[in-house]
Amino acid sequence: MADPTGLTHPKSGPGTTVNSVSPDWIVAVSTREIERGELTPDNDGRARVAMHEHGCVLLRGAFPPAIVEAMQREYVSQFGALDLAGMQGMAAKPPPNRIIQVGGMRYDIALRMTGAFGRTEVFANRLLLKFLHPTLGVDMHLNSFTVVVSHPNATQQRSHRDYPHLFFEPGVGLDLTPHAVNVVVPLIDVDMQTGPTGVWLGSHRLAQSTIGESEPITACELRRGDLMLLDYRTLHAGLPNMSERARPIIYMVYARPWFFDLQNHLRVSRIPLDMPIEHYDKLPPSVHPLLARALYYAVLARGREVDARGDAVRRAAHAPSGGVEVGRNDPCPCGSLKKYKHCHGSLT
Repeated sequence: MADPTGLTHPKSGPGTTVNSVSPDWIVAVSTREIERGELTPDNDGRARVAMHEHGCVLLRGAFPPAIVEAMQREYVSQFGALDLAGMQGMAAKPPPNRIIQVGGMRYDIALRMTGAFGRTEVFANRLLLKFLHPTLGVDMHLNSFTVVVSHPNATQQRSHRDYPHLFFEPGVGLDLTPHAVNVVVPLIDVDMQTGPTGVWLGSHRLAQSTIGESEPITACELRRGDLMLLDYRTLHAGLPNMSERARPIIYMVYARPWFFDLQNHLRVSRIPLDMPIEHYDKLPPSVHPLLARALYYAVLARGREVDARGDAVRRAAHAPSGGVEVGRNDPCPCGSLKKYKHCHGSLT
């Protein structure tokens, strides 16, 4: 059962116990703080101490319910029709693929940042950015925007860091400030049956990449509106989903401008930020620096589409007998209204 703080104390899975500790890593956010877009000095100080000492902090109730409700509806509209078999099928397709499997019955999906996912109140939330700027710098970038869906009977994830230490020399890497922070946003209330994200407090300062199964993991119920911030080096794991419903949790990663996550996305040829250029152009210029990588990926994807379309036009224009050959002075088949020789039939 859960105590009033939201901490839980039962077994979370075979060989792993939930650590019952003082909830000094949980900070309750007031409505007034949400309206002002910043934590009080006392809460801000407590949250920063937690991030420094534990490698994580839970900002309880930092997102207004209406924002999370809109995000939940957007998730349902994009992927709500996919059951376990559907996600398995999509993840099995060759890359590039927006869906990858990250454990038994557990899938990571790169979301399309449109609708509620493309609102500044979400990825450029004032309270969140105000807290992150001193940690990652005012020139930080949004690195990725994904959802991890844990289906019923999903087993506990292996303990892992989102990214290894940048340096392994003694006395160097363990004492550095964070290079990236993962912001966990539950789309539903996640109790221990549904399987929240568990963490090993203080593990961002440990040299080893894994931790023994006998070491206690710390977890608590995650509620809609909570923001759980993880130093990218903190060991964590998704707990088993012993409920009868799928558990979607959004992960927004913010990084220093010089750090790129080559391990979790580019290794599998996946674009981690999927925002259409048209949507980017409609956003306030003030958030454009934060979205520098989203624009880059959108331009890259647009260029690939043009190249692919051009290749198809060239193949059609030079088709063998049975196809229609396009003369160099004929209109280009792509519909640009230019002559073929000045469009996809250009010699340059």
